[in-house]
Amino acid sequence: MNSFQTPSESMDQPANREFTQTLFLRISDDLFGIWNKEGYWQPLNPAWEKVLGWTEEELRSHTSWELIHPDDRDRTIAHFTSTEAVECEHRLRHQDGSYRWLAWKLIPVEDGRLYGVGKNITETKHTEAKLKERIEFEQLITSLSHQFIQLSSDGIEHAIKHTLEKIGKFCECDRTYMALFSEDTATASMIQEWDAPGVSSIQPQWQDFPTASYPWGMAKLRNLETIQISRRSDLPPEANSLKQALELTGAKSIAIVPIAQGNHLIGYLGCSTVNAEKIWSDDILSLLQIIGGIFANALSRQQAESQLRESERRFRAVFNQTFQLSSLLTLEGNVVADNQTATDFCQLDSFQVIGYPFWQLKCWTISAETQQQLQTAIAEAATGKTIRYEADILAPDQSVITIDFSLKPLRKENGEIELLIAEGRDISDRKQAEAKLQTAMVELEQRVEERTHELKQTNAQLQAEILQHQQTEAELRNSEQQFRRVFDEAPIGMTLADLNDRYIRVNRAFYSMLGYSQSEVMALSFKDITHPDELALEIPYMQQLIKGEIDSFQLEKRYIKKNKDLVWVNLTLIALRDKKGEVLYTLAMVEDITERKQAMEALRQSEARYRAIVEDQTELICRFKTDGTFTFVNDAYCRYFNKQRSELIGYRFKPQIPEIDQEFVNQQFKTLSVEKPIVTYEHRVILPDNEIRWQQWTERVMFDNEVNIVEFQGVGRDITPLKKAEAEIIKALEKERELSELRSSFVSLVSHEFRTPLTAILSSSELLDRYSKKLTDEKKKAHHQRIQIAVSRMTQLLDDVLTIGKAEAGKLTFKPASMNLIAFCQDIVDTLQMSISQQHSINFVCHGDCGDAQMDEKLLQHILNNLISNAIKYSSQGSEVKVELTCEGESAIFHIQDQGIGIPPEDIKKLFSSFQRAGNVGTIQGTGLGLAIVKKCVDLHGGLITVESEVGKGTTFTIILPLQSMAE
Repeated sequence: MNSFQTPSESMDQPANREFTQTLFLRISDDLFGIWNKEGYWQPLNPAWEKVLGWTEEELRSHTSWELIHPDDRDRTIAHFTSTEAVECEHRLRHQDGSYRWLAWKLIPVEDGRLYGVGKNITETKHTEAKLKERIEFEQLITSLSHQFIQLSSDGIEHAIKHTLEKIGKFCECDRTYMALFSEDTATASMIQEWDAPGVSSIQPQWQDFPTASYPWGMAKLRNLETIQISRRSDLPPEANSLKQALELTGAKSIAIVPIAQGNHLIGYLGCSTVNAEKIWSDDILSLLQIIGGIFANALSRQQAESQLRESERRFRAVFNQTFQLSSLLTLEGNVVADNQTATDFCQLDSFQVIGYPFWQLKCWTISAETQQQLQTAIAEAATGKTIRYEADILAPDQSVITIDFSLKPLRKENGEIELLIAEGRDISDRKQAEAKLQTAMVELEQRVEERTHELKQTNAQLQAEILQHQQTEAELRNSEQQFRRVFDEAPIGMTLADLNDRYIRVNRAFYSMLGYSQSEVMALSFKDITHPDELALEIPYMQQLIKGEIDSFQLEKRYIKKNKDLVWVNLTLIALRDKKGEVLYTLAMVEDITERKQAMEALRQSEARYRAIVEDQTELICRFKTDGTFTFVNDAYCRYFNKQRSELIGYRFKPQIPEIDQEFVNQQFKTLSVEKPIVTYEHRVILPDNEIRWQQWTERVMFDNEVNIVEFQGVGRDITPLKKAEAEIIKALEKERELSELRSSFVSLVSHEFRTPLTAILSSSELLDRYSKKLTDEKKKAHHQRIQIAVSRMTQLLDDVLTIGKAEAGKLTFKPASMNLIAFCQDIVDTLQMSISQQHSINFVCHGDCGDAQMDEKLLQHILNNLISNAIKYSSQGSEVKVELTCEGESAIFHIQDQGIGIPPEDIKKLFSSFQRAGNVGTIQGTGLGLAIVKKCVDLHGGLITVESEVGKGTTFTIILPLQSMAE
């Protein structure tokens, strides 16, 4: 009977299981591999050929290490030889020579083989690289934007130059530049340029060039289009003039973006390559467009700040020329500014007023009550109220005058009260007129009442009463005439009106103020000439007046003149009542305050501009009381110390000063006095991030009338770069001193070392000249050898001087080349051994693989010749000089050992300085330059030289040099 197998049972059979696994491996996109102990691949699935292009046969003929990227090889071998399961990433070479990134999971087994599963992550790696490039792009944009936001207008030109360099390097261009058009765009000039090293500047030849010569490019810029040219040949025929310009400047590729303020073209920003053609990516074009916008905003801000300064100048002119006494006060009542009228009135200089409490000015010291009333008014105005009252103050001649005084808050754009404006207008004449008018009215009522009472008391005295009445009428007429005269001749507008709002009488000052004739005004009511917005304010006061709730009121309002212009007035309206208290008439006094209103508005606008300018200053500005409590700090101060203004105003804050500078700073404050109110000094400060910076501060002390210190004001700036520059200058001066000493030593050396060989040459040449016929051939040969030795010594001395001179000037070149280090050293040893015959023996030994090295032969010859020659020169005849070369890892180590006189310990520390010799050399000849040259040559190789010596026993020099030196 046949048995039936289910699919699961069939899959459990070994043959079927192996078939299923093989099928799975063939259809999988993952790479499956098995490696033996030697790193060779065993059977591989088809995904290998799909990912790397190699056939299975080609892959298995090589070890896996051969295809791994050199930078990943050591790390990968460590992973592959691990006894634990690991995950790793590395690059394998594709058949076309490129590399693919693979991510592996590796599991070792007991028989030494390694099983691995890999995924192709090349696209992921490329995406990560692009993301990193994008992040760098965004960081560059953020950095440049932040820099220009915090920049003052004076630093814009330098910032543009710095930015051109940054975008040039980021975009891998050879040249970046910025040009601005004339107002009509007829000409353009290149104002800033950055060139890569080795690229010539073109800025001088591109000044005031006509833009009409480049119609194709200008048409695109006027349409605010970007120009991108990867090859000059891409330019259309109509852009031939631009093509010629590129050829003239050597540019092979260009990218130009317009710079515009709104839709107004003001210039352009350009990048170009000189050494190679370039395809301009969207990121580069976006960067140029963003930078163009930043430049446009910066130039616009620079222009706006210039206009702001001019506006501030005009405001100061208006503020100082107004006829009112005007002052700006802090919310505490201290004077910030006085206009010229106030300064002239007080007969004081600005420094005697600015910073002092307003109520302590001499004009307000008429009484303690007056000062207290002013202090109370300032406190109320600081809460947002408008305060107005009449006050008596002292004139400079000690007379008393009456002023119409007001205090109003000045608010920022956010509604916060920032300052107070105090205004005063001399109304002494008006008060005198009011007093006379009131006296006349009182007298009139009293006399009428008296006469009426007398008439009722007795009829018998009728004739006398009639006579008295006639006298009273005469007095009334005189009083009325006096009233009319005061009314008509008053310097301010005055009106008398009934309760039907009709004018009964108006004076010349009133109708002239409005531009009407007297008859024209009499035909109008106050409602006809009052601005509609003020009617709603005035009518409630009139209703209160009529009801008897108030006797008078004041308000500021606008009248409409005959020519429809507006005039601001200060209206004071008084009710004239009968004995029952009923209102008969209203008497109005109208003062024209248009000029004052205009001055106040100009002052408000200017103050806003002035505060913006102060807050934009880069200097650190602060004011503080004697107890250290801050009353003002600007934004620059807050940014510098990383503090919020709310953390400083009203609190004590003392920057951390190094202990060594604290006493000095305290002494500077102690020098401040009335005679010396300003002091400037420098000190260090420790910032919150523990960075130490140098600052320069100018401190000013402010006194009150009793010469008590009221407040300090400080203006500081960071001078760390200046201090660093001073240090560099001192370093340069020290270098100059060393060079001077070097020149002196050189002159001494030449005088001494040249004298001996020259003397030998001279004496030998004279003997040969005079006694040539008497001298034997042997003696002649001796004299010739003596001359040759002297010449050789002078030649060596000159070579040493020239070599050390080049080294000191930084002109000693370093040109490493491939060399056989063992053969090179052996050649030098053999040459020296031949020159010294059998006087000394030189023993050369070598350890390690030193055959392939990369060094400068000329410099290495200086090193070995000098050290071996010195070992021979300072050793006794018959002694041995040992030269040992050892190559370990990436270094070559030389040991030159002698059995000579040794070097005293006190001389070792200056052994490698020019013209320095040990104190125990005696009569042994030498220049003191050899070891200095050796040290310079070792430094150029990036190596290290040390010395061990014992007097009377010998010296060992050790030099360590890189086996594979690379030219910088």
